[in-house]
Amino acid sequence: MIFKEILSVAMMSFIGKAVASCDFATKDGFSCCKKCDVVLVDDNGKWGVEDNQWCGIDSSCVKKDDSKCWSEAEGYPCCSSNTAVVLTDSKGKWGIENGDWCGIIETSTQNPNDDSCWASGLGYKCCSGCDVILSDSNGKWGFDFETNDWCGIIESKCNTQTEPTEPTEPTEPTNPDDSTSVGGQTAPGWTPGNDQVLPGYLSTKGHNIVDSKGRKVQLSGLSWFGGETTNLSPHGLWTNSLANFIKIVKDNGYNHLRYPWTNEMFFEGAKTQSIDQMNNPDLVDLSPLEVMDAVINECGKAGLKVYLDRHRPLSGGQSELWYVDEVDEAKWIEDWQFLAKRYKGNPTVIGADLHNEPHGKACWGCGEEERDWRLAAERCGNAIHEVNPDWLIIVEGNDHYGEEGWQKGESYWWGGMLKGVKEFPVRLNTPNKLVYSAHDYDKNVHMQDWFKEADFPDNMPPIWDDKWGYIVKEDIAPVLIGEFGSLLRDATDVKWLSNLIDYMKENEVHWTFWCLNPNSGDTEGILGYDWKTVNTKKDGILTPGKAPNFLL
Repeated sequence: MIFKEILSVAMMSFIGKAVASCDFATKDGFSCCKKCDVVLVDDNGKWGVEDNQWCGIDSSCVKKDDSKCWSEAEGYPCCSSNTAVVLTDSKGKWGIENGDWCGIIETSTQNPNDDSCWASGLGYKCCSGCDVILSDSNGKWGFDFETNDWCGIIESKCNTQTEPTEPTEPTEPTNPDDSTSVGGQTAPGWTPGNDQVLPGYLSTKGHNIVDSKGRKVQLSGLSWFGGETTNLSPHGLWTNSLANFIKIVKDNGYNHLRYPWTNEMFFEGAKTQSIDQMNNPDLVDLSPLEVMDAVINECGKAGLKVYLDRHRPLSGGQSELWYVDEVDEAKWIEDWQFLAKRYKGNPTVIGADLHNEPHGKACWGCGEEERDWRLAAERCGNAIHEVNPDWLIIVEGNDHYGEEGWQKGESYWWGGMLKGVKEFPVRLNTPNKLVYSAHDYDKNVHMQDWFKEADFPDNMPPIWDDKWGYIVKEDIAPVLIGEFGSLLRDATDVKWLSNLIDYMKENEVHWTFWCLNPNSGDTEGILGYDWKTVNTKKDGILTPGKAPNFLL
């Protein structure tokens, strides 16, 4: 029933857009906007900018009068106060009361005749000037370069100047990120005030990750894959809405997402696939980068953090080294710097997982520039910090220890071997931003020798100590288990996962479970194949290690 109602509202929004009009723009050769974000108003109508082109805001984007029930025009009543937002479309924000949809009246929007500092309620000062950097549902925002922070613009004190009646095409910026950069901060994926759960940026102190006030933080979250595949966007957006996915993550006590991506998202003509118009009308025409923005924004609004994972150079599969013929090391670093610049100033995005699962030819400490993963991580991590010093740099292990690792049996999971850190630590110019990461799986992924021992899975803690656990026990640096998962086929699988959660909790090890998706063949995920139902058995085993509010 609820599913049908959600579809009906989505269809209502879609039909409304289809029959709406922006003739004032199309008659002069401009397209209609897909969204309703107004950049300027002239005698012709309201204008926005999309894909660096002016577009007309169509008649379906009618500004709601906060004193009236705007949803009555759509055949629905308005909600009572404090009703939760279930869905947002071009009409406005919707809730559910008494089994039916209702429109939510937004009362927080700035009154243009009010000269009080409306931004103070969101934790920001008001500007002394009137230069508008961006607008959101709260009001208009500027930037205070003295305090290096956002500030609210008091409209009643600012004289709005009318733009020329004939808009001209915006010039394309030389660097895409420059169009959104403000004093080192950026708009994509974030609007001021949408991340109040854990403000500021994270650093490290010994084996702990700490917030800007020095408080110990625990990261416990989920990978949501798909952005690294040919879809170039998280899987499941063909059957459930982005907002619902983020709500599931938040409601079940996880505090962050790992977002895998491939360098193919930056290739010319790159497009997402399989995003459903009905479930995600606001995402269907976005580029892969804009979908990443949207996921980050939803996470920020929910109080979740995100770290980005360069999972593959190409969508076709994993690579042993951090580069391939089509994506060399320079391109790898260039794309990381682009993302670091784009999300600089966005407290939702906390770091970079530089390359997923180095293995095979990738050595640790061998000194050969073309295959020493530890040296490559230093080059990339320092390059990222040149443009964004706030990010954590997450460095995975490789799959063997020593140059004769495989022959001597000193091997481990792809990305899971961090034994070389003791002799060859990663050296960043900003050392309190380094986090080591390992991957660990059960026997359903591959039958390792230690799974065959009589005391499995109780034999695992000494193995974890040897491969990566010593890093936290010796207070060298934080460790994040960036992937682990299980099909939970039998009692030993359950015991293995329970033991790992206990070990990580006892030793203050951070973790990102693989995965939210159900369609990972050798582990499945937290969600069932309807992409909505939570696997309560898996989720329940993970629950003792969760930290919904981050702080230990």
